[in-house]
Amino acid sequence: NEYKSYLSFTMATIGAKWINEHKVMIYGTNENSENSTVLFKEENWEPDISCKISKYIIFESHSVFSEVQVSAESDIQSHSHAYRSLLRAAIQELDGESKDNKKLIAMYELIWSLCEVIFIEHLPGGCVLPYLLELMTWHFPQADEMLAEVLTLREPNEHENYWDCIISLLFQGRITEAVTLLKASPDVKTLIPLLEDMPLLQNFGGHSLTDFKFSWSMWQENCKSMKDNLSFIDEESYDILNIICGEFDTFVKYKSLTHTWYHLMTSYLLYSAPTVTITSLCTYAKDMMDVYQDSLKTLDNILLSIIEFDAHSVITQCIAQFENNWWLVAHLADILHHAKQLDSTNLQYGCTLREYVLLHYASELIFNEEFWSIGVDYFMVCETFGKPHLEVAIPRIPLRSQRKAIRLWSVCEKHGLTELGAGVCRMMSSLARQSDKFGLALIWSLRTKDYTSVTNISNQILNNYVEVGGFSNLDFLDQLGSNKLLSNRLMFLGKYRELHLLIREEKLEEAAELLVSLVESNLGPPRFQITLLLDSLPLIEHSRKSDRNVLDSEKIGVLLKGLEDIEIKGLATSEDKEKLSSIRITLVSNLASSLLQGPW
Repeated sequence: NEYKSYLSFTMATIGAKWINEHKVMIYGTNENSENSTVLFKEENWEPDISCKISKYIIFESHSVFSEVQVSAESDIQSHSHAYRSLLRAAIQELDGESKDNKKLIAMYELIWSLCEVIFIEHLPGGCVLPYLLELMTWHFPQADEMLAEVLTLREPNEHENYWDCIISLLFQGRITEAVTLLKASPDVKTLIPLLEDMPLLQNFGGHSLTDFKFSWSMWQENCKSMKDNLSFIDEESYDILNIICGEFDTFVKYKSLTHTWYHLMTSYLLYSAPTVTITSLCTYAKDMMDVYQDSLKTLDNILLSIIEFDAHSVITQCIAQFENNWWLVAHLADILHHAKQLDSTNLQYGCTLREYVLLHYASELIFNEEFWSIGVDYFMVCETFGKPHLEVAIPRIPLRSQRKAIRLWSVCEKHGLTELGAGVCRMMSSLARQSDKFGLALIWSLRTKDYTSVTNISNQILNNYVEVGGFSNLDFLDQLGSNKLLSNRLMFLGKYRELHLLIREEKLEEAAELLVSLVESNLGPPRFQITLLLDSLPLIEHSRKSDRNVLDSEKIGVLLKGLEDIEIKGLATSEDKEKLSSIRITLVSNLASSLLQGPW
């Protein structure tokens, strides 16, 4: 509907073209224009990164990634296995859920597994086939599904998929299961001994590769001899003989059972070149791709690049294929880098290919509410541009809670990003002050040891006390320790709170000593001296009631001098002058009592 009116006047047709599996280009054509094609828009979608299983992959892979940075060279294989295991676990968890997510993760697992075989695994004798067979069995469960279906019948050989099931099992090297199924057919007894005697490389442990090659050649000669000497045999049995003799045309005949060129290649190599090495694998791959040339996709080119041992091409093609999801390329590039299989020269951007994809993945995480702290760790691995990216990103992370702000500050401290951490503290302190949460603002400023801010906030707390006649919760002051010494105002605030606690606990002598020292020190705001003098009144009142004079003549003298300083400096308002007059009368009266009670 968005383009309906436009099309009705100018466009003869509208069309769409798939760019990749998650992207389609929508365009229109105008027959009356020289520029006949007009692009409307590109629709792009990817499986949701926030789904439960994607969260599992992101969190678990972060743990593996962190270990790789510490001990990659000593245990690169086990780290790669860990990545592959979490992908397989994710695929199994997705059974019955989002098909798009499952398909994407299965694609990741296939690419990762083949890279592991080609670039990372230490292959005994250089033989790659056992690993490829295991990979095909995992990714192509159709043989298992067909087998389960065939075995539902009392006579399996009467099932319409009986022969296809046997051939599918043979294509995956599952000889024992194929033989068991063959025994249900009375007409193929001649094939069973041949299959039972087939040498398998994975079962040849403890023997040399030369011994295996000799056993294999002898066995295949027997297969070809039987094929040449049989005068009558049904078509299915003949096809099985051709398969175990490695006849290429028969494999092509049953290519529908393999679904892909790499499955067909693996099956063909099992019966034609079981000791194939990585160096000669590329030739077979291209031959098999020719068989499937009408259905090749970007994924097939990625897999071919892996087989061609071109790690750089693998990463760049994966970037194009998964352009909105950087998980695979980031972790794959990192593991190939640590396996010394990825070129470490800088790109035109000024960093390596590994750093380039890690930066993109970290950028994908940093602004996500759940993954931002993980994103910081990935940025820190990027030696060239990691910190500059963080300097731009961290101030833009929304701080929606105290808990998140504390975590962000802790992350900055952990990675030595002191200035960025200080920025977080300044922001949170400012927000707290705007909300009149001065105690919280002070805590944030103390984290950065910002003298000016701490002094200003301490002043605000003291001024607020003068206005409202009380403090909000300042229990945190008890835990400050040496931080109280950062600012005179903060030290004064702590001592003043201590004064109130002493009065409340009726430790009047200690309270009097502290009050006089605060007046004499002049550490507080100038006008706060009036408040201190007002605090002397309850002490005098307590003294009168208890006949215990806690303010002797010397202490009263200090208080009277403080009162005179206020008047000389003109700090008192008209309202304050009335209070000061009352204070003076009370102090002088108490001084007279003190002198009369003094020792004569």
